[in-house]
Amino acid sequence: SGERVYRVRVSPPRQNEKRNQTGTVMIISDITEMKMMQQKLERHAYFDELTQICNRRAFFERCEEEFVKAKRGDVPFTIVLFDIDNFKKVNDTYGHNAGDQVLVHVANIINSCLKENMLFARYGGEEFVLALFGKTVSYGKIFAESLRQQIASRPLVLNGTVIRVTSSFGVAEASGDERETLQNLLHCSDKALYEAKRGGRNRVSVYKGARV
Repeated sequence: SGERVYRVRVSPPRQNEKRNQTGTVMIISDITEMKMMQQKLERHAYFDELTQICNRRAFFERCEEEFVKAKRGDVPFTIVLFDIDNFKKVNDTYGHNAGDQVLVHVANIINSCLKENMLFARYGGEEFVLALFGKTVSYGKIFAESLRQQIASRPLVLNGTVIRVTSSFGVAEASGDERETLQNLLHCSDKALYEAKRGGRNRVSVYKGARV
């Protein structure tokens, strides 16, 4: 069942001393299992196993390229960094399996809201990141607010237990300064996220500090 992958090798036959032989020898090998394993390893390198979204490595590889392009073309580039509020409390109250389900739940909500030219990834732990290619910080703030509302209004129901989830968001746009790096921009988003946390959580904050 399903597609199979074969490797075909074609070579001339061994010469027979007694008579001239023409034609070719074809060796067909079924390499389906090997190919599947290779794809699995590649996927493992770039996807988060739990949430099935891009991992940190994939995010950086794709974004470094897009960040340089945006800088060269004077195109907006916005980062939204967010995490799940009081995630440790969720784990402590409901158990680590419930914590995992909350991460999957939030990832699914965000996935259902994504539009073109957006990259969504798990940044680490309960933290996620969105790159909005060609979008300004004003758009980023509005979009992050819509995501915040979606998460807050859709609790996870697990075995009859309702787990309410909220998230805090930090938004920052590339400054256009030649010296700015993707890491600088992420640092700005992180500072904005910290402000959202400090302001009471379940809110969106935009970076307004000094740049590079």
